[in-house]
Amino acid sequence: MKWNFVRASLLYQQALTCKDCEPNVAMVLLCSCADAMKVAGEKAGSRKNFKKFYMDYCPATLRDPPIEYYPHGKPPIEIAPFEKALDFIYSKFRCLYVHEGKGRLEPLPAGIEWVGAILLDKYNDEYYSIDTLKILEWFAKITVESL
Repeated sequence: MKWNFVRASLLYQQALTCKDCEPNVAMVLLCSCADAMKVAGEKAGSRKNFKKFYMDYCPATLRDPPIEYYPHGKPPIEIAPFEKALDFIYSKFRCLYVHEGKGRLEPLPAGIEWVGAILLDKYNDEYYSIDTLKILEWFAKITVESL
């Protein structure tokens, strides 16, 4: 377990290095921190390790993601439950980038400050609204607190 923690910590440090210039890479590295911990067991898949890590170790006070969703695909919009947010992050930020090269986060151009950048996306027949300016900071924070 000690070496799993060391590897996860190194991935976390690398994610911090990448977050401003390559936010998509940073999200993938943060997702990999959870997998490196192998909390679901050596034979478990990445998704299972990812979810178990955050469900077991993320402090309850940090489980409000900058992700909202429309339950059953209809208004009113609500803050996504933590477990649904994790599924969404794994699928849309980790898997799409790793398997298809489709990034969801773009670095801000030099000299430009955005007030908001919302991404509307569909996942499992529900619509999600993601604050792309806050998601990486929140995810980095829950990762370090979970480690």
